[in-house]
Amino acid sequence: MTSSPGVAEIRVITTGETLSLRQTVLRPGRSIAAAQFSGDNAPATRHFGAFSDERLVGIASLFLAEMPEQPGVAAWQLRGMATAPEARGMGFGRALGAACVAFARENGARLLWCNARTPAVGFYRKLGFETLGGEFEILGVGPHFRMTLQLGGRIQGSAVPQSGLRAKQSSRFSGCPPARNT
Repeated sequence: MTSSPGVAEIRVITTGETLSLRQTVLRPGRSIAAAQFSGDNAPATRHFGAFSDERLVGIASLFLAEMPEQPGVAAWQLRGMATAPEARGMGFGRALGAACVAFARENGARLLWCNARTPAVGFYRKLGFETLGGEFEILGVGPHFRMTLQLGGRIQGSAVPQSGLRAKQSSRFSGCPPARNT
């Protein structure tokens, strides 16, 4: 199915489908192995893709993982979020963020968290995330901030899509079954 211009189709993708964009955006100049994350193939992990005209332009992955600062709280970690440089600023990241928030909520999470690259902190704040603690370095990747989103409410700005962008998605994200909390 082809997307109309300005419309992102958000759907579940495989680990393999994330790797090229992850490598290009998040691990430039490094091997494809550097774009593979521990837990990528765990049964609960979900990878989402934003498609424009059937072309993958954005990715995000959710890992069932407690946040170290809040053990015992049902949580998902958002990792590997990236948008192709030519598609930035068009709302694909926001659509992916909304899909990840919806999926985490549907699967019982009370918290969504990430280690956000310092230049991306403003983007995550627009989605409702808050920083927790100070900046820290992830060796070989760069400076980051831990960010959290409490899932009691809805994602900021989700009622009115930015720049006319709409996410086409079902409540099950193209047939993806709910994750098991194992």
